[in-house]
Amino acid sequence: MIKKLKQISIVLISYNSSTKLIRFIKKIPKNSPILIIDNSKDFNLKKIFKKNKNIRIYFKKNMGYGSSINYAAKKINTKYFFVVQPDVKGINKKALVTFYNYAENLKEKFSVIGPHYIKAPKSGHYQTSLKYDIKKIHNVHGSTIFFNKMNFIKNKGFDPNIFLYWEETDYTKRARKNGYNAFQLNKVKVFHEKGKAVNVSSSKEEKQLTYLYGWHFIWSKYYFFKKHYGKILAIIYFLPIIIRLLLRIMYYKITNNDKIIKYHYRWDGLYSSILGKRSFKRLNDIKLNI
Repeated sequence: MIKKLKQISIVLISYNSSTKLIRFIKKIPKNSPILIIDNSKDFNLKKIFKKNKNIRIYFKKNMGYGSSINYAAKKINTKYFFVVQPDVKGINKKALVTFYNYAENLKEKFSVIGPHYIKAPKSGHYQTSLKYDIKKIHNVHGSTIFFNKMNFIKNKGFDPNIFLYWEETDYTKRARKNGYNAFQLNKVKVFHEKGKAVNVSSSKEEKQLTYLYGWHFIWSKYYFFKKHYGKILAIIYFLPIIIRLLLRIMYYKITNNDKIIKYHYRWDGLYSSILGKRSFKRLNDIKLNI
């Protein structure tokens, strides 16, 4: 079992996530190599984990979730690596060994293997039937992903243009064209405390994060559709969304409702993506009044 665990690097992408990291790492076997890619320059992490020789910490400029994983992939020297957000519950020694065993015995080339999510929202989160131990799936959720390092490299990793959201969807779609499929491993079940990985210091920061996530989600979604289906089809698909966004902005402006801020940032993200602007928005750019 120890030999298997040493063949899986745990990759944790951190942004002000020290509290969640401490809790998460306590449940990871001591034999497992761990890489923390910190995008917030929280240098206290070195002090917190200085006694754990299996943990390597890298501080880098925040270029996004996918780019951080690409960076980590270059640093690991194990056959497999497992990207997991620190607000995911259910990852332990048994889960890691189960991923390893199924990866070793899969007869097909795989791009990613993901777990079954407990209490996952049905909208936008398709899962395979639990009657299968492991089953081919169109895509997996980006919070918990098991990779074969060589397969990841062959498929050119994540698109660095995507800062947040849709990076795993883009990757699995590209990999599928190359004959690498995504799988869901129902033998491992996890619970994701969505949006709880970041330590939030105030209600103001919590609102800023909500608006920032909305901006990036719609920017990345349009970028994905344009990249894979072309600009004309992307515009046709997004036309109803554009109309709804603009109508809501007009309505909330007339009624002087604070919800206008939320839809302002969604529209700004979509419009920026349509214009071909980079995914530039950061937390400090988010204002609570417009």
